[in-house]
Amino acid sequence: MADSQPMISEQVLQAYRFNAHQTLLDVGGGTGQFLRAVHASYPHLVLKLFDLPGVVETVNTSDSSPIECHGGSFVDTPLPNGADIISLVRILHDHDDATVQLLLQRCHAALPEKGTLLIAEPMAGTSGAERVTDAYFNFYFLAMGSGLPRSTERLGVLLKHAGFDQVQTHNTGLPLVCSVLTARARH
Repeated sequence: MADSQPMISEQVLQAYRFNAHQTLLDVGGGTGQFLRAVHASYPHLVLKLFDLPGVVETVNTSDSSPIECHGGSFVDTPLPNGADIISLVRILHDHDDATVQLLLQRCHAALPEKGTLLIAEPMAGTSGAERVTDAYFNFYFLAMGSGLPRSTERLGVLLKHAGFDQVQTHNTGLPLVCSVLTARARH
């Protein structure tokens, strides 16, 4: 997955502008590759990373894109506050609906009123490519041993149940690889 991260980051950066934001929290962001890509285009952003303690211990925080690391499991640990945008890059499709709902609720709790949640991942039901996405997801989830492909409509329902509104789709050049949704927190 790390090998494809530059391509995913490029798709997100082409689809969404971060210039109105101050602080980005990337949940499940691994070693911070996505945050570094965002920092290259938006150096004003404060960068925060939340991932498992063993993962964040390996992040280099002394380079030109300083990243504030927070260790924990989103299943057991509330997310850190202070970000006006939270990103979930290729996270949700690896989990069942109950776990996704919990994570979305934690994102909502960590965001201020009208804070933004950005979701970037391949989504089921990509218009005009349903058969290709079905085949992709079947192989991917067979290899992973878990996960669930979701359409933008299904994600919209989960987002609304977690307290989000203004769900919006942002076009990418490679929607089979990465689609982008944003939503706003309402309190």
